[in-house]
Amino acid sequence: MLRKIVVLMFAFMVVGAADARATLRIISANDPAGDPTRIHYRISSPTWSSSPIDFDLIDGDYRSFGVAAGTYTIEAFPPEGWYVGDIQCVPAGSSAFATDVANRRVVVTHGAEDHHFCTFTNRKGTPGSAPSPGISPAPPRSLVPPSLLSRHPALVRVRAGHGYAEASIRVTQHSIIKGWLLRHKKVIVGNKRVEHDPGTRVLRVKLQRKRMRRMQRRGLEHVRLLLRIAVTAPNGATHVFKHRVLIDL
Repeated sequence: MLRKIVVLMFAFMVVGAADARATLRIISANDPAGDPTRIHYRISSPTWSSSPIDFDLIDGDYRSFGVAAGTYTIEAFPPEGWYVGDIQCVPAGSSAFATDVANRRVVVTHGAEDHHFCTFTNRKGTPGSAPSPGISPAPPRSLVPPSLLSRHPALVRVRAGHGYAEASIRVTQHSIIKGWLLRHKKVIVGNKRVEHDPGTRVLRVKLQRKRMRRMQRRGLEHVRLLLRIAVTAPNGATHVFKHRVLIDL
């Protein structure tokens, strides 16, 4: 009984230590973005006397662990029809990470004062011959020289597909992200609103079905629209990004 209590106390200390000085964080990103599929993760270590910790994450969610120095293995177990397309960790290029995308895992050599963040990009379908890079976590502020710290969000990447446009936005604080698809700069033909913590986040804005059907009836195969993104910080400051996209119908 005493052993069970000790193990439970250890698990509580690890899971609840998100604000510890040294942090190991696992972030989950789904492709397609916004898909509600839950991805199962496991974190284990030979230095632990307790069992591995298992947990599920949805798209854009994360778990932080205030762990002691040691070697930790983080594994993803996507459901049938999904695979791990990429694993990116910060600080980028660090020898602390041994990444093995094919086996859905990364081994982290974690120091007592280290902050290590890893994002697993999980894709629906089967692995392609030329996989594209996944989402990279924003470096913790402690890893960035003060002179290079940005207080503003950034538009990282924009792409378009069948009936949608997608933007990767890096935010430096908890923010509300709104996106609109505009025709003739004023007519809204699609919109989306999300709320995210710091990191590189993906916002997918879908073309309204009735608008899409109307354009298809006119014989259009593609349409050029304006993607407008507004990122609002807790203090109300808003940054706006605009990008032209060609959407397949």
